Amino acid sequence: MTKAFRPPVDVKRLRASQAAIRVTLRALKEAGLPVDKVCVIGGQVEIHCGHLDGGTAVEKDEGLQQW
Repeated sequence: MTKAFRPPVDVKRLRASQAAIRVTLRALKEAGLPVDKVCVIGGQVEIHCGHLDGGTAVEKDEGLQQW
């Protein structure tokens, strides 16, 4: 007979508050980071930031020399 799965005792379910989301978006704006997308799924919030204008894109470098 197998035991039912029990999560560890210290696992907590957290939900982002509206105030926390507003403070985060305001801080991103003040830092000059553009926000591309905000996804709210249930209690989870994902904030996707874009690239800064004038910055250089990171070149895909896998450590190999060019021949």
